[in-house]
Amino acid sequence: MLRIFHYLKKLLLANENKFFGLIIGILCILQINILWKNRAALQLAFRQNMGYVPTQLLINNLVYIIYLMMASFILLIANKPRRKYSKIGPKLISLLASFLPYLLIFAPEPTLFNVPIFIPLLLMFLGVIISVTALLSLKKSFSITPEVRGFVVSGLYSFVRHPMYLGGFISAAGFVLLRLNIFSIVVYGVWVVTQVWRARFEEQLLVKEYPDYEKYLKKTSAFFPLPKIRR
Repeated sequence: MLRIFHYLKKLLLANENKFFGLIIGILCILQINILWKNRAALQLAFRQNMGYVPTQLLINNLVYIIYLMMASFILLIANKPRRKYSKIGPKLISLLASFLPYLLIFAPEPTLFNVPIFIPLLLMFLGVIISVTALLSLKKSFSITPEVRGFVVSGLYSFVRHPMYLGGFISAAGFVLLRLNIFSIVVYGVWVVTQVWRARFEEQLLVKEYPDYEKYLKKTSAFFPLPKIRR
């Protein structure tokens, strides 16, 4: 039994991102199922000429489903990485950063103050669009845990080093505004810290694999397209 456990552990660690691709694929199916179950409510909203809200909700969900499908497919066909961590710490931080935002689903109704709904919906849409655009640039270099599969400087990566995380920050902020309370703010704050930590782990690997990454670090900001201050 112990031998089987060690074999499964070794298999999982060797194919961890394929496993996460499978999980993301399941999340995609669940999202499609949720959208399908709520189709009657959306149709009713359209008939009642509620306009903006159901339209934006539908668009947000469709774009998010496209993002999940792309991420799942890329991870499932991913090649062996050029470099990755053998220690469990960076992988655990990355997992926490990847799935912690899903806790926001369980956030209670707003208790601080209500924000006009078009603001969080627009932020969620903008964030997912940024993430999808970044993923199109990353392609097979994308991974959940810190791994080196390539050095991408095209597209949004010519402006910031982690545009996918920027997209995540924006879309999750929209969800927080939708359910603005202490719980959602705390979850968001902890998640941002783990994402920054995760980005540092990734950059350490990239610097070791690509000497030119040091120059890229000096030229670009981590998350927001701010001008670099020359010393």
